[in-house]
Amino acid sequence: MLSLTSELGALGYGLAAVAFFVLWLMLLTSWRKRSQGLYLLLSVAVSFLWAAVSAFNVYQNIDGLPLSMLIMEFFMMAAWLLVLVKMASMEKDAFLTRKNRLFVISLLLLVAYEIALLGYIFLFPLDGGIFQAFLIGFVALSVLGLVLVEQLYRNTKKDKRWAMKFFVIGVGGLFTYNFYMFADALLFGHFDAVVWFSRGYAAVLLVPLIAIFVVRNPTWSFDIFVSRGVVFHSVALVTVGVYLLVMAAGGYYIQMFGGDWGRAFQVLFLFGSILLLAVILLSGQFRSHLRVLVNKHFFNYKYDYREEWLGFTKTLSSPVDANDGIHSLILRALLDIVDSPEGVLWIGSQAGFQQQAIIGMDSYSGKVILPDDELVLFLEETEWVISVDEYRQKPELYQGLVLPEWLTKNHLGWLVAPLLEGDRLIAMVLFSHPRSERTFNWEDSDLLKAAGRQAAVSLSQYQMSQALVDVRQFEAYNRFSTFVIHDMKNMVAQLSLMIRNADKHKHKPEFVDDMIETTRHSVGKMERLITQLRTGKESYFQPDVTSVNLNDILNCVVEEKNRGEPSPVLNADLDNGLFVEVEKDRLETILGHLVQNAQDATPAQGEVMISCSAESHFVRITICDTGSGMSDAFIQNRLFRPFDSTKGSAGMGIGAYESREYILQVGGRLEVESVEGEGSSFHVILPLI
Repeated sequence: MLSLTSELGALGYGLAAVAFFVLWLMLLTSWRKRSQGLYLLLSVAVSFLWAAVSAFNVYQNIDGLPLSMLIMEFFMMAAWLLVLVKMASMEKDAFLTRKNRLFVISLLLLVAYEIALLGYIFLFPLDGGIFQAFLIGFVALSVLGLVLVEQLYRNTKKDKRWAMKFFVIGVGGLFTYNFYMFADALLFGHFDAVVWFSRGYAAVLLVPLIAIFVVRNPTWSFDIFVSRGVVFHSVALVTVGVYLLVMAAGGYYIQMFGGDWGRAFQVLFLFGSILLLAVILLSGQFRSHLRVLVNKHFFNYKYDYREEWLGFTKTLSSPVDANDGIHSLILRALLDIVDSPEGVLWIGSQAGFQQQAIIGMDSYSGKVILPDDELVLFLEETEWVISVDEYRQKPELYQGLVLPEWLTKNHLGWLVAPLLEGDRLIAMVLFSHPRSERTFNWEDSDLLKAAGRQAAVSLSQYQMSQALVDVRQFEAYNRFSTFVIHDMKNMVAQLSLMIRNADKHKHKPEFVDDMIETTRHSVGKMERLITQLRTGKESYFQPDVTSVNLNDILNCVVEEKNRGEPSPVLNADLDNGLFVEVEKDRLETILGHLVQNAQDATPAQGEVMISCSAESHFVRITICDTGSGMSDAFIQNRLFRPFDSTKGSAGMGIGAYESREYILQVGGRLEVESVEGEGSSFHVILPLI
């Protein structure tokens, strides 16, 4: 049965095998088929086999050091020594050249020594003397590995140590651990179980260091991408793990030395530790410091540009607040790039650059930057991102620029970035200092300039869309006004005709009755128009639809238009009545307009005829004249186009358009037939009820 220590040891070596296998897959899928990458692939593969064999032997609880372990220990150390030799001989001025063969000779001798021992134990039993010989060889290989690691780092150029240090730390740590373990076993005649079982966990720590080395060193022919998000969360997870281990150890000692109240103190201590951990993890400043740490020590660039651009685009495409518009989104998207918690956005106009969005930084509220200010001209000409701190220390770097006094005296401001569309400065952003201390460099500048141009495009499109909305509102108002004026013109025409005939027919009672009815009808129309203009509750194109008898409407139209020439003739049998759902006054106006157009196009001796007939579930009203007619091109291109009139200043050009739109809205259609020189026919087709 396995002891707890053996179980933990098997788990450690198993984790090491999984880690080496994952690393091997990453290297294999990104290998560019060059020789130096092959050495690293080989050593990682051998390390995987070594960890897997070790896990199996520990799990089987085999005493001593079996043959399989001796073989894998030898090949594992030999593989990493081979990698070190390859690295030491890659550069032209490397220390491991033909003139310095000591290391190569020593390695070859040790390899031959270990191979001879392995050959011996295949023929003879493993006794104490041979075991001691193996340990001596392993100690010697470990020492040679440490010497190679030290010489490799010492002779690496300073500009390349940034990429080399993680490999040196990882492989050097492996050989150091091996040296201690084998030297201890050589001295005392047996392996320390704790040291032996802990080596698997130590090997797990080696894997991420090698991965970072490969990412940082492109000469080793691998193209590995390690997401900043993965590294950030991994570092955070390790930090939390270390914190919990420390707190657990603290709680253990509190319980041990706390006497009768030890258990209570331990519970309170652990509870407080968890609360403190929650506060730290939710702290924006902690995340900012951790992000800076990861970017500084794990990557050769500050930013993961793919993630930055995706986040920037996602923020810009978020729903726009009705009160703040897109301005707050643009400001927040730019601030997040450099981790600034506060900022101000100024938008350009003829009066200058005025504040449109602000997050914090109340001391800058209400500041207006004139269009001829030196800051505006400088940003537009150079497209520089201005570091206010750098300006205070070295103003000569900014070509004689004089910043506003309110900007230089207030130490809240950090950066000023332009938002340019083409060569035109349309906005600028002031950034506060980030949550964690960071150095402003070319990466920040280039990224902010690129993001600023993208933000400027979004801002310009938003401004154009808002201007278009305003134009459409004015257009809708003007169109509504035109329709109102058109109806008023028709009413004025009716009243004017009535006044012209008043002197001639004022003594006739039937004329007086007709005059009163026409006046009442016109007053009713004007009252509805005034109500509509005043309240805005009714839509001009959504009338109150009711059931109407066509007999009444057609008779009213004929009676009204009989005053003109030629008089319309109604040819319809409407004794039983045909009913449709329309607004009576509106349909009467439309039919009257069509009859009026027919009279205008027909000479006095011509004819204007109105007919009405039922067709299945529809009724067809036809207004036919013998006038001048229309061409097909005119019907297709101009007849129903609003504000296009053939009557000059006397017409509004919306009668035919208004007629068709209304008929379509009540479920009908308007058809036109015309021959130039012969006349026209308008067919109003409405659904029956």
